[in-house]
Amino acid sequence: MSDGPGTADPVAARRVVAVLAGGPAQADARLRSALREADLIVAADGGMALAEVLGVHVDLWVGDFDSATPEQRRRHADVPRLEYPRDKDELDLELAIAAARERGAVSLILGGVFDGRLDQTLAALLIAARQRQEGLAVRLYGGSHEARMLSAGDEAALALPPGTLFSLLSMNGEARVDVRGARFPLEDAALRFGVGLGLSNRAADRPTVTVRSGTVAVLVEWAVEAAP
Repeated sequence: MSDGPGTADPVAARRVVAVLAGGPAQADARLRSALREADLIVAADGGMALAEVLGVHVDLWVGDFDSATPEQRRRHADVPRLEYPRDKDELDLELAIAAARERGAVSLILGGVFDGRLDQTLAALLIAARQRQEGLAVRLYGGSHEARMLSAGDEAALALPPGTLFSLLSMNGEARVDVRGARFPLEDAALRFGVGLGLSNRAADRPTVTVRSGTVAVLVEWAVEAAP
């Protein structure tokens, strides 16, 4: 709701929201660069440690706070909090995303979601896929890994040096995709859920992924050496 003609709605203005999760707190240059786009930064419980490493200001702290230390609570006593009981159905990441959506998010940057526990990593990918299916743009970062979710009608030009390893995974049923500018190009290829057809491709010349149907995770492996 606006306060009157010519007055910007502060909630509607928050279009890009970053959510920092409780994965390993690493100084990630790609995530730090992406955070410059964020209109709002939300820490999901232990994600405050990642915020500290990155040196970014957190606007909202969400979760059951079982991973937050007393020292962190004192250091960030001025940050608004949404606190939940430990016995709950949702992950702290889900609660933080819900808070982001309530504050007008249409694009999500999820940091600290890889290189930690396998169950949390898989959950983050599936949660991100659901968010894309519900209309939000989603990018994910963690350590040496990066990902984005694409759905039907999306086209993504990947700024990858030649030889960079990237993979495509269907996140629900069958997806159909085009891949150009890669070692293994695809045209209207069927990626079925639970198969490896889209894995282990390599960037050649400005790779582009177009999704004709379905929801697809585009995974970039920065840790893997580029092929000659």
